[in-house]
Amino acid sequence: MAMERLSRGVLGLKESYAQAMAVTAPLGSVVSTTSAAVEYAGGSVVIATVLALIASAMWIYTLTRYSDKVASAGGFYSFSSVAWGVKEVSFFEAVTELFAYVLLNAVNVLTVVVIVRVVGSLVGFIVPQWLLWVAALAAVAYPSLISLTNIRKLLGYVVTISATAEVVLLFSLFGVAVFTGGLQLSRLFDAHVSTQGLATAFILSVVSISGAGTATYLGEESRSPTSTVSKGMWLALALGGTAMFLGTYALVALWGPSLGGLSSAQQPLLIEAEKIGPVAFTLVTALAINSLLASNVGTTVASSRILFNLARENSAISVFRKLSKSSEPVIATLTVGIITAAIGVITALYEGFQQAFLDISVISSLFWIVGRIVDGVGVPVFLSRISSLTVGGVTIPLLVTGLNMWGLFTTFTSFDVVQWALMSMLIGSVLLWYVGWGRTGEAGSLLVDAEGNLVRREELVERLRRSSLKT
Repeated sequence: MAMERLSRGVLGLKESYAQAMAVTAPLGSVVSTTSAAVEYAGGSVVIATVLALIASAMWIYTLTRYSDKVASAGGFYSFSSVAWGVKEVSFFEAVTELFAYVLLNAVNVLTVVVIVRVVGSLVGFIVPQWLLWVAALAAVAYPSLISLTNIRKLLGYVVTISATAEVVLLFSLFGVAVFTGGLQLSRLFDAHVSTQGLATAFILSVVSISGAGTATYLGEESRSPTSTVSKGMWLALALGGTAMFLGTYALVALWGPSLGGLSSAQQPLLIEAEKIGPVAFTLVTALAINSLLASNVGTTVASSRILFNLARENSAISVFRKLSKSSEPVIATLTVGIITAAIGVITALYEGFQQAFLDISVISSLFWIVGRIVDGVGVPVFLSRISSLTVGGVTIPLLVTGLNMWGLFTTFTSFDVVQWALMSMLIGSVLLWYVGWGRTGEAGSLLVDAEGNLVRREELVERLRRSSLKT
């Protein structure tokens, strides 16, 4: 039987940029992960964002050491495969990335609910509980269903337009902040913030900005994948990362002379937009919700391809190989939506929407960072395997790995009971998955070459080594 294939050579730079920008989601990040980061760092959230932007630039550089040579529907976990050549490492990263994306989906869904409630309070309307659950259901269903449509039309039109609009809005908010109050650099660091609080805010911010890396999951469907994917990531980082930084500055600067109450405010950016006027408030609210949903489209696209590729490698149940008429992994996509809903419902029922939003944000970020560490350490190993080791290929990946480890371990020590319970449940499911499929499959074995042909890992690594020796 012929190997199942996603659409081949249908995506270009525009679609790669759109996928990268969808998960970067600069406006959605400011009202989602940045709002969570404010809870931990207060006004120092701007400093945390600067650190995250630096780390993300180093991370994209690290990632392009792989993506300039290797492509796959498996994205990040295929990179660890060519580095380590060990299926257990590839499987571990695959499920780590999968849970990072699903948890981020749940965070964004909960953020939509919180936005609906905050908007209601700002306009003098108490939103009934049933309407909040309807909003949550819609926020799960929309990204899941639209992700089943043609990938080229989805990314080339729907996502590209919305992502560009939110960048323009964040630049405009920064302009308003500077015009009304000038540059207020002295107010951007809170001396009362602990190192632990700054570290947590850092990892929350770095998740959003480094979301540009999810363009790697389009490798099998892209024209000249080892070129367009890398370019799309850098373009999204430049625009999305800068917009997120400027939007975070505007969030703090527009709050007023005193930062008191900023960390305890739900959705402070919406509160500030409401002060500007009804047009600004409506525009920010609409684009923020759209940004969150677009982000979930991007993470759903990425995680469905992880499941699809794992199934082809016999490391997940075979039903995830099923494709729709438009060559979309239909069962994998719907499964992502179901898991997202389950995590969001269980945590929200137990501790409420706002607290669930904060707890899942931290867990999602930790899974995300763990995957970054695996790939970062693997770059020198990969480059050595293909005889292409350079000074930059060693120093920059290890620097960003060290920064990520600081954020990871400093945050890990502050877990609460719910976070420990959620983490334990996810780790338990990973172990069961490994026993059932992972240990007998070949995670990370299927890649695509520069022409889009499906090849085995060993063959591609040997090709790259020979090519490097010739040059």
